[in-house]
Amino acid sequence: MSRPRAAAALLAAAAAVLSGCGPADPPPAPETSAPTATAPATPSAAAGPVRIATGPTEQTAVLAHLYAGRLREAGFDASVVDTGTDRDAYLGALERGEVELVPDHSGNLYLHLRGLEPVGPATPAPTGTPAPTPTPARGGLAEDLSELLGLGGEGADNDDVLAGVRDVLPEGLRILEPAPAENTVAVVVTRATAVEHSLEDLADLGPICAGIALGADPDFADRPYGIEGLAEAYECVPEDVVPFGSAEELVTALLEDEVQAAALFTASPEIEDNALVVLGDPLNNFVPQRVVPVADEDLPEAAADVVDEVSAGIGTEDLVLMTRMTTARDPYRPEEAARYWLEGGDDT
Repeated sequence: MSRPRAAAALLAAAAAVLSGCGPADPPPAPETSAPTATAPATPSAAAGPVRIATGPTEQTAVLAHLYAGRLREAGFDASVVDTGTDRDAYLGALERGEVELVPDHSGNLYLHLRGLEPVGPATPAPTGTPAPTPTPARGGLAEDLSELLGLGGEGADNDDVLAGVRDVLPEGLRILEPAPAENTVAVVVTRATAVEHSLEDLADLGPICAGIALGADPDFADRPYGIEGLAEAYECVPEDVVPFGSAEELVTALLEDEVQAAALFTASPEIEDNALVVLGDPLNNFVPQRVVPVADEDLPEAAADVVDEVSAGIGTEDLVLMTRMTTARDPYRPEEAARYWLEGGDDT
């Protein structure tokens, strides 16, 4: 099955789930076939095993299996190790040499390494983070990151955060090439609302913000990028911020005009399923969250090249597909979702 056809089948299944009618099972995995990936240089006989930690989320667990699958195709003895979702645990395993690689999200990784709380419920807050750095007394998260990264009043973008991660990684660790994929918080609206108010980014939302209700997860309002961040960056103070327990409930409220805007992660399938418009964040109020593999410095370069090649082909739409598969009513396990992607992911 080609990758576009696989994605189309999953979209149809997800739409049926959201509407409450249709099959409960995700589409069948494609028949096993030999992948057509170009094999990189053969690893030397002296190369040890490549053990990959699953990382903080279901998405990173799928990515771990993707990397392992491609590495095995290239001749490496690659395996996936579940070291838990706590960053202290899997980064500690990486430093001790118990694993050689772990996929992560750049913004949350940086915040963890600086002793601050990661963003969003998908990534548990770390325990016992080393050398905490005090949070600035005031300012949205854009200002906080700017201070931490030494940018002054300029907002922190993806490149800034990646450079910050490189600066504060523990000795003996490095980051490989980040993937184009990201899963950051964004404000979305319906297409009708976007057209009615000519909305393209959060700066456009500011003038009408006082007349709208914003739906979000229960912790959004108290986070630095929430009410405070939107107010300081875009002069956007919603009339009401309404908490919801799930993305499905939140999107239903948005479609029924109970709220006029919603805060969702950009890899949420609900955005694509309902043709929602993601408003741009030109001042970087929300924390950039690129997919980034963290590796032991002793990881063979031939293995790093394989990982870089896989990462280069992972876009946000792939994270949407992974999320859809691992959160379906009858979900795929991460290794099954990875195999599905690998067997259909070579088509362009």
